[in-house]
Amino acid sequence: MSREHEMKVVSVAVWRTVRDHDESRIVEEANRVSVEASDSKMLMVASGSLNHKIWAIKNYAAHNGAFTSSSEFNRQMDLHVQELWKRGDHATFLKMLGDYARFCCGEGSMHDTAMLYGALGWDSYDKPCEVVTEYFPSSGTGQTNVIFPV
Repeated sequence: MSREHEMKVVSVAVWRTVRDHDESRIVEEANRVSVEASDSKMLMVASGSLNHKIWAIKNYAAHNGAFTSSSEFNRQMDLHVQELWKRGDHATFLKMLGDYARFCCGEGSMHDTAMLYGALGWDSYDKPCEVVTEYFPSSGTGQTNVIFPV
């Protein structure tokens, strides 16, 4: 690979259940300052989020748990969030983030998502996202792969 295509990878993953989303946002805003001061290309990888309501063992086999959602409400919310991201309506998503994390069992209380948005500029970020993998359920949870362009 030529030097012009080299980049550093910054992984965003956290389990901060005793903190609020603002603290996670602030951490990544500080990291953004460091990235912007660098002459390196960076790729940020954030993993987690969407609904993480895993099937209860007693219901797993009866509902084909490996390939279905454990909650229609959570599935519909995940699809709505994905549409907000595709439209670049991140400000609306961020207004829902706390409730979405709480009611849809967001993985790790969705602090990884708060950190990602902190790095992107929080509610001033307005770029449409590219869905790489269409939404699919796994073990009751919602899954997708999305590119948040800068």
